[in-house]
Amino acid sequence: MKKFLVITVIVSVALLMQSCAHKAQGPIVPESKLPKVTVKIHRYGKALFGLDTLHFQEGLKGLKKSFPYFLDADLNDTANINQLYRYVTDTGILHVYHQTMKVYPDLNQLEKQLSSAFSHFKYYFPNYQLPQVFSYVSDLYYEHPILRRDSVLVIALDDYLGENYLPYEELNIPEYHRRCMQEAFIPIDVMNSIYDHYFYPSIPPGDMLAKMINAGKRLYFLDAMMPLVPDSVKIGYTGNEIKWIEKHKKDVWAVLVKDNLLYSTDYMTMNKLTQPGPFTDGFSHDSPAAMGNWFGWQMVRKYMSRYPKTTLMQLMKMEDAQNILQKSGYKP
Repeated sequence: MKKFLVITVIVSVALLMQSCAHKAQGPIVPESKLPKVTVKIHRYGKALFGLDTLHFQEGLKGLKKSFPYFLDADLNDTANINQLYRYVTDTGILHVYHQTMKVYPDLNQLEKQLSSAFSHFKYYFPNYQLPQVFSYVSDLYYEHPILRRDSVLVIALDDYLGENYLPYEELNIPEYHRRCMQEAFIPIDVMNSIYDHYFYPSIPPGDMLAKMINAGKRLYFLDAMMPLVPDSVKIGYTGNEIKWIEKHKKDVWAVLVKDNLLYSTDYMTMNKLTQPGPFTDGFSHDSPAAMGNWFGWQMVRKYMSRYPKTTLMQLMKMEDAQNILQKSGYKP
């Protein structure tokens, strides 16, 4: 990894203020009905970098019981000890660790947010198990900021240091990606990981409509898990992008219908309407990316508003995208 000069992280205040300006639309569960779930995030990164390097092997053995997911190697093997020693003494990684500690001196707020989301999950899915949560410093492994294996979920805190964190720019991470690399998006990414673990894909891949409804079900799941989180944060749009699609939704929908794009099976067409990017190809550069996902979200929301007795579990098991569209009666 390059040795980065670390600057103070400037949190994207504009994005967060714009996000908060948009009313959330998630189903509300009375607090009294929510099971109590308390999330404790176990900070492997802090524990690892806090070890005395003069007694490193002894310190690692002391951590192994608390962090078996990270320390499952033979700690009597000198090669394993040396590998970890090089990691915690690498100048570039140390810069990233210290910046992570500046941004996240504690995780109290994040633990509260995840406790609320996990409580909602247990309300809707009481028989499903929730993972134990850990955090670590990944050395900017931004392609996979959340890792999930069996009963463990791991958050790479150094992938959420703010969109203006200089090393992100030096890694040529696109701006539309960097703006989601801040604390507000950690609970979203965690719950998306849980969704992937249990439910994705809930509709067999086929045409564009199937992809849209699959995305809509995922976003409605986020509605249910975090009903007070703004739509712009759930879908990763800016406030201006939310305004744009609300203003132009009828025109965009008309194009989707006129060009029969809802039933397209063309790989490139489906990608341009569902994948992240600076905008949706074929539309204004002011448009948000992945507009197909947004429309799928509105279809599912409309369906659930028309059939309020439908449980979230029933929705997750639905496989007929055409039936959801038809019964929703969605038309912007």
